[in-house]
Amino acid sequence: MKKVLLSAYACVPTLGSEEGTGWTYASTLSQNGLEVHCLTKKDGKADIEPILDDGFFPNLAVHYVLLPAWVDKFCNSNLIGMYFHYLYWQWSAYKLGRQLDRIHHFDLVHHVTYGSIQLGSFMYKLRKPFIFGPVGGGQRAPKALKRYFGAYWSREWMRDVVGTMLQYVNPGFYKSVKLANRVIVTNLDTYAMARRLRPELPIDRIWDAGLRASFIPDQPIDHTPTGAGPLKLLWVGRLLPRKALELTIQALGQVSPDVPVTLTIVGGKGEMAADVPRYIEQYGVADRVNWAGHVTYEEVKAFYAQSDVFFFTSLRDSCPHQLLEAMAYSLPVITLNLHGQAELVDETTGIRVAIGEEEQVVSDLARAVEWMYNHPTERQTMGRTGYSFAQSQVWDLKIRTFIDELYPATLQPIPGRSQLSAITEIGKV
Repeated sequence: MKKVLLSAYACVPTLGSEEGTGWTYASTLSQNGLEVHCLTKKDGKADIEPILDDGFFPNLAVHYVLLPAWVDKFCNSNLIGMYFHYLYWQWSAYKLGRQLDRIHHFDLVHHVTYGSIQLGSFMYKLRKPFIFGPVGGGQRAPKALKRYFGAYWSREWMRDVVGTMLQYVNPGFYKSVKLANRVIVTNLDTYAMARRLRPELPIDRIWDAGLRASFIPDQPIDHTPTGAGPLKLLWVGRLLPRKALELTIQALGQVSPDVPVTLTIVGGKGEMAADVPRYIEQYGVADRVNWAGHVTYEEVKAFYAQSDVFFFTSLRDSCPHQLLEAMAYSLPVITLNLHGQAELVDETTGIRVAIGEEEQVVSDLARAVEWMYNHPTERQTMGRTGYSFAQSQVWDLKIRTFIDELYPATLQPIPGRSQLSAITEIGKV
């Protein structure tokens, strides 16, 4: 049985996003004939240990990387504090990994979270066959739409500055990209960043969003036809500045009064939550908006099933999970031609609005809503195509790609460079 050391800073079974991704890799790999040793923060211990005690994952061992109390205080302080905590953790994880390797003699090392190329990983220092990714981080919010960040634009600007600085001062970034046997990126923005350091060596592109098979309905859903009621738009997400909910609401305000349409907002947590009532009043859409607030996982699925079109206007996203969830429920998508959403959505599954000046973007989004209302047949076809696409993005299939192709290839060295795979790139650009 091959032994894999997994670096998963974020790994919590009960959460989504990066935490859920880390646990999905650790648990699913261990169920597929691999002995997995997962390095992670102590944060997930209360949720992880009962699962391991029940014996569901006999091939999975979780090792918690403990840091000094003064370092842990930085974790949630601010952007710089979080980066410091992560890099300190990575160094400590490397040292623990080195100790574990003396005992277990790992065949391969794989870094999965955080999925940030600039923050990198120190796992390359173990001098084992090493896979770095999937990682994102190459995307930047368009300055032409910075107004939607409000007072938080300075923080977004600082993120870009620090991200650029890390490319030069963080060896976890440039050495991981240059020395890893395989680098896997999740979007074209990040691909371009990696290619500068890796001009001739393999770079794979695999979307880091995925679905559990149990999330997808057994059959595609036929949503409300035109004439049977208003067009029901759905927005799902945390109320973060970069998610630009204001842009969605502003566009709704420019939809023709002759088009019956409603927008349901699912999400109640985030820095912009207090501003939502103001957006609704400012753009005169109180009679068109239902703000559901924070709901449970099961309730989110019900909203997907009851809606007609998914509206997603994030200004910076690596590979948005919500888009796959919406497509799993046969929803066509209105989004921006930007970053991860521009790659997950195409003309067969939705409408992507070009990025330009604010007035043009808002107008184009409003026209996209009107098009969806006036083209029910095409809308249903988009939804069914999205449903088929979502079925190809389940986690079991994605992780089988690692087990069946990437892991074996990583263990086969290329002549002229030790431990570098010669596998044909998956999603090669």
